[in-house]
Amino acid sequence: MSSSIHPLYINPNARSCNPQAGSPRPLRIRQFHQSLPSYSPSPLVPLSNLAKSLGVKGIFIKDESSRFGLPSFKILGASWGTFRALVDFLQFPLEAALQELANAAQAKSIKLFAATDGNHGRAVARMAKLLGIHSQIYVPECLGQYTRDLIASEEGCTVIVVDGDYDMAVHTANEQAKRCPNGILIQDTSFTGYETIPAWIVEGYSTMLEEIDSQLAHQSLTPTLVITPVGVGSLAHAVVSHCKAADPPVSVLTVEPDTAACLHTSLIAGKMTPFKTTGTIMNGLDCGTVSLTAWPTLRDGVNASTTVSDLDSHRAVEDLASQGIHLGPCGAAGLAALQRIAADNPGCLGLGPDCVVVILGTEGTRPYPVPIPVDN
Repeated sequence: MSSSIHPLYINPNARSCNPQAGSPRPLRIRQFHQSLPSYSPSPLVPLSNLAKSLGVKGIFIKDESSRFGLPSFKILGASWGTFRALVDFLQFPLEAALQELANAAQAKSIKLFAATDGNHGRAVARMAKLLGIHSQIYVPECLGQYTRDLIASEEGCTVIVVDGDYDMAVHTANEQAKRCPNGILIQDTSFTGYETIPAWIVEGYSTMLEEIDSQLAHQSLTPTLVITPVGVGSLAHAVVSHCKAADPPVSVLTVEPDTAACLHTSLIAGKMTPFKTTGTIMNGLDCGTVSLTAWPTLRDGVNASTTVSDLDSHRAVEDLASQGIHLGPCGAAGLAALQRIAADNPGCLGLGPDCVVVILGTEGTRPYPVPIPVDN
């Protein structure tokens, strides 16, 4: 049985959910990503032994341990969100070349701001470096020095530690961006008065989902279940929009840390409900508030929501490493969730012989404190 402290939530409304497609411009977005240095689709790796043991047609993990030289999928959203923000700010056409934007951004001394608990901030800093401009990234005090140093290693980036949690870092980054002449906040969570750029970031994640469809199609397969980790919910927003626009619709299972279950709590309550986080090795999921614009889609479209413990996630990291797949705790959380569902309630999401499961392995391996098992 799972050690999770939260019950599995099954959404009774999800079957009838029919949102609009996640992105109106998937081809343009993918063309943009293909124009960036070192683009290639990330691997979709089969977990054949697990599929056999669970009696399903296939289980695959989308290995996002290397995107444009960064250890996370986040650059997909940060790059497109930054591009669109600059196009809007500088009044350039959507077809503008990145170098044109870079020249104009340098001339106006544009500076990018963001808050992060790890990968998003580094992705924004990398985009600033690519554009030849500066960035200022705010991090919560709980973020480890190793991750802070990785962000600061991006040329032109300044990292500032906030005396507070992730939500406080977002608030501070927003305030500082407002005070900076030609400062632009590139944030992957939305709040009242700040909705447009997060929506563009969500659009950017469509490239990963389009890749998955193409990779499965080459094997004459289509997904029936996608498992996505949730922090503020922006990736899950993209996943639900994409999956529910498919014909037939694809089921979505979300997974969060036991100690940062903001979406899980909100789904059960039926309204956005803040969650007081208490720390987790799944740093990128250590968020206490669901993104404002993501919430309606997640509320109506997530089929099931679960949480996992740090120990569950760590064991999934080790399981994947034994198969040559090197992901961090956030990236392995989806496998931990699948193992929980398979053990506790395999019928709830149709885990049967025709099921094709895709797990989003969102981050590469990194140092973290290994959790110690506690006897009941």
